[in-house]
Amino acid sequence: MKTRVETPYAKEFIAYALEFEGCVSGSPEHFLKVMKHNTGFCGGLTKYGLDKKGLQRRNPLVVALGDSVTAGHFEMLVRDYSAFPAFIKAGKPVEAVDERQSYLEKFKDRLSDRYEATSVSAINAGIAGDNILGMEARLTRDVISHDPDLTIINGSLNWGPELGENRLFYESLRRIVRRVKRETGSDIVLMTPNMQCLDNAPFPPGDSLEERVRMIRQAAAEEDACLADVYKVWEGFVSAGHPAAALLANGVNHPTPAGHQVMAEVLMKFF
Repeated sequence: MKTRVETPYAKEFIAYALEFEGCVSGSPEHFLKVMKHNTGFCGGLTKYGLDKKGLQRRNPLVVALGDSVTAGHFEMLVRDYSAFPAFIKAGKPVEAVDERQSYLEKFKDRLSDRYEATSVSAINAGIAGDNILGMEARLTRDVISHDPDLTIINGSLNWGPELGENRLFYESLRRIVRRVKRETGSDIVLMTPNMQCLDNAPFPPGDSLEERVRMIRQAAAEEDACLADVYKVWEGFVSAGHPAAALLANGVNHPTPAGHQVMAEVLMKFF
């Protein structure tokens, strides 16, 4: 179902992100090389020839591991949270899901603009409601088995006291990074999330997202992973006087299409 939400400050937000400096660190050297060496032709028609395994070069592959934001969930279709279980059991949607407007698809489109000689493949491994522990449990199936060239990890929103201290989030994130490094040839980008607005959230107050943001930044530095600091861009834009709620499709934690475009533009700063 296509999202119909509008962002009051869409143009301003995207323009702000394009001009924003200091929100990425590290360099995805492997992925940059793959993008350069894949020209969309068979070995005999490209100066780069076959790959290291003697096979025709595949399309560069990006996998995004995450939650509902990565999956492309937007505005609520059912306003009464208590009605969710009944609608879900009946097979009816409770949120607009529009993967075509997700940051992964927008990033893929921007890569195609930047590298016109090749096609880019992307796998969306975002699952709504999942948390970093669930992502770790499905890491082999959803990431490692594909041996991607670039892995984006964006999974910090769905964490609460029932899962334990934020320290457990941090430890799980680091285990994920180490496994991807050890078992694939992929570059890794750790992405900080969009901001959230908990005034009308269906869960208790007191979420410590800012602490997890700091942990993502720390993990990127300690594990020598790239960092796409989306949260930093949101902080700056909101500090300039723009309400965070206006940038959220569900009023809580799902960015509008403009918010997804901002995430894609942050990722493009590596290129």
